[in-house]
Amino acid sequence: MAESDNPEQNNPAQNSLEQTELVRLSRENAILRERLDAVEAASAASAETVPLAGLAAPAAPPPSRQRWRSFLAVVLIAFGVLLAPVAVVSQWTKTVVTDTDTFVATVAPLAEDPAFQTFLVTEIVGVVEEQVDIEALATDLFDGLASLDLPPRAQDALILLEAPAVEGVRSLVRTAAERVVTSDAFANVWEEALRLSQTQIIAALEGDTSSALVISDTGEVGIQLGPIIAEVKQQLLAQGFGLAANIPEIDRTIPIAQSDALVQARTAYQLLNVAGTWLPWVSLTLVAAGVLVARRRSLALIWAGVTLGLSMALLAAGVSVGRFFVVNALSPEYLPSDLAGTVYDSLVPLVYASALSVGLAAVTVAIVAYLAGPFRGAIAVRRLVTDGARHLRASAAGSGVTTGRTGSWLYRARRFIRAAVGIGAAAVALFWRPLTPAVIIWTAVLALIVVLLLELLQRPPAEMLPATTAQAEPGEPGAGESTTADLTETAELPPQSQGATVPVSRDDAD
Repeated sequence: MAESDNPEQNNPAQNSLEQTELVRLSRENAILRERLDAVEAASAASAETVPLAGLAAPAAPPPSRQRWRSFLAVVLIAFGVLLAPVAVVSQWTKTVVTDTDTFVATVAPLAEDPAFQTFLVTEIVGVVEEQVDIEALATDLFDGLASLDLPPRAQDALILLEAPAVEGVRSLVRTAAERVVTSDAFANVWEEALRLSQTQIIAALEGDTSSALVISDTGEVGIQLGPIIAEVKQQLLAQGFGLAANIPEIDRTIPIAQSDALVQARTAYQLLNVAGTWLPWVSLTLVAAGVLVARRRSLALIWAGVTLGLSMALLAAGVSVGRFFVVNALSPEYLPSDLAGTVYDSLVPLVYASALSVGLAAVTVAIVAYLAGPFRGAIAVRRLVTDGARHLRASAAGSGVTTGRTGSWLYRARRFIRAAVGIGAAAVALFWRPLTPAVIIWTAVLALIVVLLLELLQRPPAEMLPATTAQAEPGEPGAGESTTADLTETAELPPQSQGATVPVSRDDAD
């Protein structure tokens, strides 16, 4: 009687066929959901829509509106890209000039440069000779000795020794200056002087003529030698050279450059010091707004990244060309050519690093946008990665190695994890300072590793069905319950309103 009341339980073959059919349908359902996810991801980059079967297509937006969106996107991205080099230079100006540690780290190494040391020694000796008439002092000294009724031979010897004595004093001054300039103590004094003069440099750029570094109304830039000469004086006195006591306190400014543009540069500094904080954000906001306004956002993001990278390359090239003009402007009237080149090279590395970092970040964003976009090559790459991860997971499952519930959770949270990786990488590019090429490269590499690990470790529902059905033998109670539950879970689709469409790219429509 029990067998006649429930015949399905007495037909194991039929139960097995039903379970096999459920597994097949659930796999097909999972594949369709993956395709639907790809379609939804491509909708942001395509303005074309293909209606689903049985659903009506919406009316296309007017062509004029589409043209205006494209035009506005191009204008916003163009302004953002053109502002980017100015933003980098203004940020460099603000960082190098107003940040004490950065300024000292940039200029302090000049104290160890041979060309700079030679220049300082020559200037120090010249200033000392201007303030102390060595020839007059030597003449007075030998005249005093001659008045002592010395024998004729002694007087003749004094006359012969007068010129070598003058040269000896000059050599002594030069030797003392060289010892001071090339010593470790001078390097420390130089660094401390740079720190103390930081406020004076800012004051000079702001027009304060009482600072040690002065920009005059005629555009002449000069530095004071007073502190350095005072150190040389102390060194001479320590060596027993009493004549050094005659060196007075020096209030002498050495002109190192003159240009009418420096007066304008002082005004430009005041503007750039304020703009250094805001221009980078304005440039970034314009580019982001252009991408959001664009009809095909993925394509707009690619072009924004490429053009921004090109603008940074042009900035780096401009800095290289600028060296030639700066050296010619300063040499030989103010500085020797080798020293002028050294000074320029010590100031611009941060501009190079910033341009390279921003350009590298922009190109990285363009590459990521392409790989995530609805392009044939990008789709092929994504399919290759997905299929490769699927085969690796299948091989591991065949050996009894799976990620279990952790893989299921990773699959459900995959979109949030990818978004978190993207936000984290963007945060590094925006807030990490100094932003170096190494930081950009390592950020991109780590983000790529996380995405690949996510693809490998996640466990889609379709890959769990064989293991679930194998837990119960055909014909046993509960053999098909978990399969039916999984099928129900994976078969859920978002509700579609009447007349809705699913945006896809042109490649998918073809």
